[in-house]
Amino acid sequence: MDFGPFVPGYGVFETLRVEEGTVFFANEHWNSLKQSASMLGLFPKQDFRQYVRHLPPHATGKWRWIISPQEEKHFFDPLAQEPKEVFTLDISAVRVGSQNWDSKLKTLSYLVHYQARLSVNADEAVLLNEHGEVVSGAMSNLFWVKGGRIYTPSVQTGCRKGVIRGWIMSELTAVEERSGPEILREAEEIFITNSWIGIKPVVQFQDRQLEKGKITMDLSKKLNATYRAFKSSSSLSGISSQIFNQGTEELSEGAR
Repeated sequence: MDFGPFVPGYGVFETLRVEEGTVFFANEHWNSLKQSASMLGLFPKQDFRQYVRHLPPHATGKWRWIISPQEEKHFFDPLAQEPKEVFTLDISAVRVGSQNWDSKLKTLSYLVHYQARLSVNADEAVLLNEHGEVVSGAMSNLFWVKGGRIYTPSVQTGCRKGVIRGWIMSELTAVEERSGPEILREAEEIFITNSWIGIKPVVQFQDRQLEKGKITMDLSKKLNATYRAFKSSSSLSGISSQIFNQGTEELSEGAR
């Protein structure tokens, strides 16, 4: 596709968590990347998973895969800070479209998500779509608990099918729902997920305080047990040393 003099954020990415040399959910991220790329008419020429077996055993950080019409690249960020243990949440005035690629996919044109996150005085922003429905966090998937049941926004709202979201949906029954933000004001527990932070409880939504609920913490423990199983099997570990060393160089060039 020829964009002439313009260089839009036309492409997709995935961010993987690497811990002590073990890559978590590599196959799931690869399938997600391929599916997202195909929707944009992009088809990867290389399988990024081929690099996982040579990652130095001490490596911990973020591994990012990127596909665009111009190039396919990946880099490792060993400087990634550990995520917060608990999060605060507020609603952003920035809206996303339920049918927009930027909402459904991890595209390189991510400014709307950054704008939403910066627009609130909280750790994470709740995104609403054009119908006023809860979609997700700016950088995360969103879940809440009511009446002992787990709920999450339906993909019809424009929700992104994150890898950790998919893991949760495969492990238990979570109800996909289309609802407005009032549902979060009634929730007994709220938690957010992505591949870097895992599962983290929300302890404040707007001016409402919440507890770290049992369902959230039990689910977080189950995910951590899955991570330990990945480490024990170490069937998908490693990035070549060359790629590992290139990580900070590409990062310094502004790659995201």
